[in-house]
Amino acid sequence: MESFFATLKKEKLYQLHTEKLPMAQVKSVVFRYIMTYYNRQRIYTANPGGLPPVMFRQAARGLAA
Repeated sequence: MESFFATLKKEKLYQLHTEKLPMAQVKSVVFRYIMTYYNRQRIYTANPGGLPPVMFRQAARGLAA
């Protein structure tokens, strides 16, 4: 979890002036980062082939079916 939060802050939150944004907008930015980039596009060295989690799960389901 510490690695995830460090990545989130480094790649997204430090690029914005979050202290000037309403809490709802910061939550929206974090949600969109996780759901669109972190889970679907980002390359992972822990997964075989460097697949993002969503693609890795789809590939695993395809093999199991």
